[in-house]
Amino acid sequence: MKKKNKKIRVTFLPEGKKVTLSNPIELKELIKNSSINFSFPCGGLGICGKCKVKISGRVNPLTLKEKKLIPEWIEKGYRLACQVRIEGDAKVEIPSSGVISELKFLTQGLGKTPQVNPGVEKIYLPLPSPSLKDQLSDVTRIKNQLIKKGYKDLSISLDLVRKVPTIIRKSNFNVTVVLKDREIIAIEKGDTRGKKFGLAFDIGTTTVVGALMDLDTGERIAERAILNPQVIHGDDIISRISYIQSNPGGLKKLQRIILKGINQVITYLVSKAKVKRDNIYEATFVGNTVMQHILAGINPVNLALYPYVPAIQDSISINSSKLGIKINSGGKVYIFPSIAAFVGGDTVGVILTTELHHMKKGVKLAVDIGTNGEIVLSKEGKLVVASTAAGPAFEGARISQGMWAQEGAIEGVKLENGEVKLKVIGEVEPRGICGSGLLDAVSEFFREGIVDRSGRIKPRNRQKKIWRERIKEDDEVKFILTENKNNGYIYISQKDVREFQLAKAAICAGIKILLKTVDLQEEIVEEVLLAGAFGNYINIHSAYNVGLFPFFPNARVRIIGNAASLGAIKALISKEDRQEAELIPSLASYVELAAQPYFQDILTNCLFLGESKPP
Repeated sequence: MKKKNKKIRVTFLPEGKKVTLSNPIELKELIKNSSINFSFPCGGLGICGKCKVKISGRVNPLTLKEKKLIPEWIEKGYRLACQVRIEGDAKVEIPSSGVISELKFLTQGLGKTPQVNPGVEKIYLPLPSPSLKDQLSDVTRIKNQLIKKGYKDLSISLDLVRKVPTIIRKSNFNVTVVLKDREIIAIEKGDTRGKKFGLAFDIGTTTVVGALMDLDTGERIAERAILNPQVIHGDDIISRISYIQSNPGGLKKLQRIILKGINQVITYLVSKAKVKRDNIYEATFVGNTVMQHILAGINPVNLALYPYVPAIQDSISINSSKLGIKINSGGKVYIFPSIAAFVGGDTVGVILTTELHHMKKGVKLAVDIGTNGEIVLSKEGKLVVASTAAGPAFEGARISQGMWAQEGAIEGVKLENGEVKLKVIGEVEPRGICGSGLLDAVSEFFREGIVDRSGRIKPRNRQKKIWRERIKEDDEVKFILTENKNNGYIYISQKDVREFQLAKAAICAGIKILLKTVDLQEEIVEEVLLAGAFGNYINIHSAYNVGLFPFFPNARVRIIGNAASLGAIKALISKEDRQEAELIPSLASYVELAAQPYFQDILTNCLFLGESKPP
């Protein structure tokens, strides 16, 4: 008689979720398969050391990566989730720092509202009842009434035709027809005018921001932002592409994950606004080129391979039910066009919002700072664009105790008379530090002489007396910001400063190279527009102090919020703005920064802290 395999029982704490297994499994896969709310910043490659869990039970021995990355945590019972194999009953405690919770996010920005003229129309039609003398088909009956109102040559899907006989008879031949472009996309019982809604989404590498819009008034009636659930497979686009390359079915899985996240946002929005899904007829999407490819189910692998060619740069229009967006089954999805390999629909959205392509005179610069920094330069309406890979440091990733802008994240730092003053999201005990806090910290270190211009944290004996006790010189030099009762010290290490320098150098160099390429000086720039969530929360003084961007002596620096998201809104509620979005890619010239002969010199110079000088 065959002996039955003993079941393996795993309990996840603190939520108490229990999972039963038939065979041993990698903990990373178990977490993903069990929909545990947890983040693998490097995609589970064992590089970042961030996926710490406290574990007890039957698991594999410690790996070399764990011994190298988290030596001080091992004696406390911690392991890296990406390095653990569950071999028997176990308890896995996920610390709060690893949990994906709600972000501090930005959905406001430029207050200018476009003229409301959406592509979706609703027409109320009291239909004449059929008779032996009037045996027109149901669809012809509807189309004839629409012709009388000036709507000709309209198409209708077979799926909708199947529903027509029931709808018009249940409504006693009084219906509302919903049109999008030249198509009948819905037929509704009675008079449903005044119930016409749409969605605008910004699909970022890190965040997903959705807004529910009233298409009659242009009013934003509900909004929501979540972490992009794809972060479980890595915190940057290269990690996502690597996942697709190394996993059969990886593209479909990433697409399913983002669609699930989008639909979760929609569920929240319709519940908050008390709106029916069937009254949502259109959704617009902006995102970087990779995110837009994955959303549409298009393989983005070639974007990571020389010469970095996207599969498509045109906009994409598709039926919502075909894509899997849970709105009206006849609803439409519009994905923005892209400009170049790494300058996507989100940058088109920024240009549309700021109207940089309509400038008649002067020079303006727009910078959207994220994992990729998109830069747009407008000289009298002529657009030049570039993208620079800043990496995820500004979002807290690859920083020793970095985190996204969630509750418990340090978002501001001030050093004063030997004291460290912290601003923490949610005004709770700090758990880590996010991008804006990292920027402040390095700026303050530089101002106080704790780091030199090269970014080196000076030895304790060369520090001012008031800061010496905060300098720890063990495996690497660290500056202690504060102590957390549960997580120990919260600090900035030498490695963290170097990661920050790489990120800030990428942004600064990108701007300087773009200016040099078109032969413009910083003095001629009249306005610098900072877009995106990170751009909204940064301290401008700190940014200038460390050299995040060049000094513009004659420019006003203006924070414009989530301009990409606002671009998606404009294209949703205005046909004219949709046409502008279609036009913008043809107006923009793309500059490949790395192809410029002076790229390396400028990038190296920009690594230094303080105002960068020309090489």
